[in-house]
Amino acid sequence: MTAVGAETPSSKSPQAGGSSTDVEFDSRLLDSLGVNIDLARFARADFVPLGLYQLDIIINGKERLSQQVEVRAGKDPKTPLFCFKPDQVKQWGLLVDKLPDQASVKRQLQSDCILVESLVPGASFAFDLASLSGALSLPQAYVGRVRRDYVGPDQWVQGINAAFVGYNANLYYSEQEGSDEQFSNSINFNTGINLGAWRLRHNGSWQGDDGGSYQPLNSYVQRDVTSQTAQLTLGEYFTPGDSFDSVPFIGVQLASDDAMLPDFERGFAPVVRGVAQSNARVTIRQGSALIYETQVAPGAFAIDDLYATSFAGDLDVTITEADGSARSFTLPFSSVVQMLRDDTSRFSLTLGRYRNEAGTDGPNFLQGTYRRGFSNTLTLYGGTIAAEDYGALLGGAALGSDYGALALDITGSWAQDLPADSGLPESLSGQSYRFTYSKQMDLTQTYFTLAAYRFSSEGYLDLADVAAAQSQTFDQLQRERNRFQLNINQPIGEWGDIYFNGIRRDYWGGQSESSSFQLGYNRGFDWGNLTLSASHSLDDGVGDQYMLSLSVPIGDRLGAPRLSSTLSYQEGQGYSARLDLNGGSRDGRIYYGLYGSQSQSNGAGYQGYGANLQYQTAATQLGVSTSQGEGYSQYVASAKGTLLVHKDGWVLGQTQGETMALVEAKGAQGAKVSHGIGSEVDGDGYAVLAGLNPYRTNVIGLDPTGLPLDVEIDGSAQMVAPRRGAIVKLDYETHVGQPLLLKARRADGSAPPFGAEVLDAHGDSVAVVGQGGLIFVRGEQAVLHVQWGNEPAQQCRLDYRMPKPDPAVPYQQVAALCVTAVGP
Repeated sequence: MTAVGAETPSSKSPQAGGSSTDVEFDSRLLDSLGVNIDLARFARADFVPLGLYQLDIIINGKERLSQQVEVRAGKDPKTPLFCFKPDQVKQWGLLVDKLPDQASVKRQLQSDCILVESLVPGASFAFDLASLSGALSLPQAYVGRVRRDYVGPDQWVQGINAAFVGYNANLYYSEQEGSDEQFSNSINFNTGINLGAWRLRHNGSWQGDDGGSYQPLNSYVQRDVTSQTAQLTLGEYFTPGDSFDSVPFIGVQLASDDAMLPDFERGFAPVVRGVAQSNARVTIRQGSALIYETQVAPGAFAIDDLYATSFAGDLDVTITEADGSARSFTLPFSSVVQMLRDDTSRFSLTLGRYRNEAGTDGPNFLQGTYRRGFSNTLTLYGGTIAAEDYGALLGGAALGSDYGALALDITGSWAQDLPADSGLPESLSGQSYRFTYSKQMDLTQTYFTLAAYRFSSEGYLDLADVAAAQSQTFDQLQRERNRFQLNINQPIGEWGDIYFNGIRRDYWGGQSESSSFQLGYNRGFDWGNLTLSASHSLDDGVGDQYMLSLSVPIGDRLGAPRLSSTLSYQEGQGYSARLDLNGGSRDGRIYYGLYGSQSQSNGAGYQGYGANLQYQTAATQLGVSTSQGEGYSQYVASAKGTLLVHKDGWVLGQTQGETMALVEAKGAQGAKVSHGIGSEVDGDGYAVLAGLNPYRTNVIGLDPTGLPLDVEIDGSAQMVAPRRGAIVKLDYETHVGQPLLLKARRADGSAPPFGAEVLDAHGDSVAVVGQGGLIFVRGEQAVLHVQWGNEPAQQCRLDYRMPKPDPAVPYQQVAALCVTAVGP
């Protein structure tokens, strides 16, 4: 085989390890007639067809993130343009302010096609089509922190105007010895309408007993306030529970929404500070887990984008210099829920009327809360409530230290003109003290996930207490005096984990106290899991309970059944034993369960058994179950899903949630949607997916497996970052047409050259000529041209007739005449 530009056998070959000129194969070898075909587009190893690509972007060989890159045609056909968006540049952690020629930088950042080499001096981008990845090289002087999960507000999609109804319907039939047969049914509704930036929501339930009745739960409208990373809500809603206890209200509220923040700004994690003597690598571990690694420039550095991994566990920081020398230090880390990162804040402001579901509405009130992180170790927070004849003021601090994280706050309340028949004095004032603690003991790995104590004086009332007193429901009033809760987890190496949970409460007014404690042990084995637990309660009439549970998988395939057994004993009640078998199909659409039980109480034995089956169709989730025992039987049928109404019609889906995607793929009936088990495109070309993650990138793809041969989908996946509650529409372009194998022949009977390009009427490439002049196309095209060079004699037009569809022949072969303007 000879190659253009290659040396002949009599010539000297390049020495091993030396350089040689590029070689190019003679395209005449591909055609027996010696017609020279232009294969220049395939001559370069970096040839990339134009279009959109979802790539793994690797920054300076270390950080990795997923981005969508658009490849456009450049002035030089051999040099395509790799286009990035402004928000994608932000993810790189690029120090934009340090780039030279700021006027040019600002101009480029407003473009929808940002070129790396033009924006950043000395930067480069290399595209690898085979692995769908890109190597991004940025000078260290311009690199800050890489924001792996950052999705900027400019990428948040508001969605379309649409309405939906989410439903969960249940039908019950029961038989009990000595009583009549009973039918009952219920439907829970979650409904909404999206109009522009506003979202109207209503929740309620319908009970079919005694003629049926509808119980509305709440109705409200809501929208994003992006500049404040907050939600504006009007109507029936709930106040936040981070400072004061959450209460229902009807009114207006503006409150921070943590979901709008990148993951590395949510929760609490300390700022790691240090000094590097050279271009150094910084690694941060929590226990044995590597949670962060980055490269830093010489000088002082501050790492403030750690992910909140847990509430406790000291951080081990290692700085490895360019010469290999390393030094380490430990940064104590414990957190409580009140703590915030340095220089971050949260707020809420509510104006409304207390909404009492049990009686008349309570007082009008204004509530405001604010939290701010001032350093790694200090967060201050406070709040106030001003209501009719009631007021409350809260102040507190959360501290991090070597001995753990703790929060202490004090709330004072004042109430007057309380009803005389409430059993309370006309005026009351008091205080409530709350203490929270969290710590992981490094030596023993004992983890105090939460230890909290609260004491309220006799005169203290919260807003719910005042509302109960004013609405004449004071007989239901329980004024808490003390509350203590403790959660401890103790790993014991390969032997598993021991845990302890406990809570104790007592109340003013002589009401009985409530206390319960649980001690448990859990261990995983190669053959399954073992759990032991013991529960103790100080409540009257509740005896100690002991439980042993074993769970064993049967097989290792996806959806393989699992056998579980539980043996329990409770003082005063007796023992019970239960055996469960649960499993499902490989595709997850079918789930089943069987159980049998045996119990002994007061000298009598009882047996029971039952089964359940769930099936996820494309339009709904269906379920049936039965329970049988001595003297009773029950049967249940259920269905749940979502009905979405949009401007072009309606569509049913089997997932639920207020943030949704409407997929449109005309002609692709039956195509499976990757974001949901059992979801697929319906006969009208639509599918609905609920439960998307707001303000985060959601990848939604279509699987064409099983589609008819006459349907083709352009692009199998799309990315979208919806706003909270948005209904985003994703259009997938489909080509529906009879697949054909054209057997092209020129006037002299020869076939067009192998590898020649086939273009449609718009000049877009739709196929390549194969061996023997075979060309695969879909459907009837207005015009098809074959081109293997720039000369008129190297181009022709295909003339052919569409055959009648024949289901017995997947790909019909049709003769096509390749007509040139200047002869063969």
